[in-house]
Amino acid sequence: KRVDKSEKQRNGKNMEYMKNTSYFFVPFKYEKYERFKDLTRMLDESDSWDLVHDEIIYMMKYVADKLDSRKPEQCLCFHYEWNGRKREDFSGLKDWFSTKKHPFQGTEISFRFQLIGIQLYCFSTSVCIMVFQVQFEKNDPNYIASAEYYLKKVGREKIFSDQNPNEITFLKIAEKLMREVEEIGTFDYFYYANPSTERANVLSYLEMEKKEDYREDLFFLRYCYSEGFLYTEDQEREKKEIYQSSHDMIWGVSQEAAVCITCPEMGRGPFIRTTFYRNFNDQYLYMYILLLHQKYVLYMFLTEIGVGRYNTLETLEEYRRRLYEFEADFVFSCVTEVAQYQRLYDRMTDVFALKDMYEDVNEPIRALTEERKRETEEEQKSREAKLNRSLLFLSILSVFSALIDSFDFSASFLGGTLKFGPAVVHGVQGVCILLIFLTAAGVLKSLFVSKKEKLKE
Repeated sequence: KRVDKSEKQRNGKNMEYMKNTSYFFVPFKYEKYERFKDLTRMLDESDSWDLVHDEIIYMMKYVADKLDSRKPEQCLCFHYEWNGRKREDFSGLKDWFSTKKHPFQGTEISFRFQLIGIQLYCFSTSVCIMVFQVQFEKNDPNYIASAEYYLKKVGREKIFSDQNPNEITFLKIAEKLMREVEEIGTFDYFYYANPSTERANVLSYLEMEKKEDYREDLFFLRYCYSEGFLYTEDQEREKKEIYQSSHDMIWGVSQEAAVCITCPEMGRGPFIRTTFYRNFNDQYLYMYILLLHQKYVLYMFLTEIGVGRYNTLETLEEYRRRLYEFEADFVFSCVTEVAQYQRLYDRMTDVFALKDMYEDVNEPIRALTEERKRETEEEQKSREAKLNRSLLFLSILSVFSALIDSFDFSASFLGGTLKFGPAVVHGVQGVCILLIFLTAAGVLKSLFVSKKEKLKE
């Protein structure tokens, strides 16, 4: 089943305005990127997932065309939504959930949230991202930041719904929902992290009252810090990580999270609660997904290349080919001419340190390629040395053979056939001996000179 995103928006599905909403991202990869079409075909045929046709209206055509699921042959990313029809998989859609009890403002509480939806983005690179959208019970920034501090530990933080007391984690939910298509092969979740250290990226939207300064709120929200952390002003860092797109909207970004704080009471309430909120859940969400995808693919390459001594030249060439293909398809410096999107994209690119990570990936490929080339050259030199020794041995043998042949030829032809005297025959034999030894000396000299030049190299 396919769902047109614009039609869903017109029908009001999943676009009901909320004063806060947060997305938690769970990355994983399937075994072979060549099975991308097989995976999307299985998801298309699934009763649990609906294909979503996104309207990517603000990005450049050369970006949007590669994400257009209406043209499946050229589409490099397919977006699905879990519909919840198969209740045996997971029955928590639209349910209210609670965390375990944690300290907050002098007491122990369970943070409560509603699970709004679950989405899945499948990329041709073999990387997939499952997204959990939640709304927290309270609109307090400290409450939300503290709740995110625990919930971003998606493999450890246990949650339970009002309808079902059985505890589960976001990571276990992701594993459950992917079992329907597990015949594609195994799925490796957080493949770049050590077990029990999985941490999800978070994207949040929060409406707040008008304040003179939001920097402290942004500090806790963009790092998903609980109240156990202390705010320390750092103007240089805040210049890089805080971006104010307008007087009533301000963003905070970090390597682990991004948050947008809005203030509708400043006069643009209807616009913020309709157009901007819709764009946050569509255009900004997709932009964040694309940046996360870049980060997760680079993590994948670094993990695969990590055991460098086991890589062959053919493997390295395959890494290089995949990296160049990935850069051509998904890496762009400019994604839009809409200023507020491009500036935010640039800020997120910087905080993710993507340019440095590209160097991290390219450097081991270059170094390993050079190492393998040196090994190949050493093997070639060893083979040439053996060949030279064989040639030397054959040259020595050929000298004796040439001497014998020249003596026999001179004696039989000059002395027998032409009837020359012994003096002439011995003279010709002496000349032949001289020529043979001069030729042998020249060959030996060239072999030794060649060997010395290769040793110098």
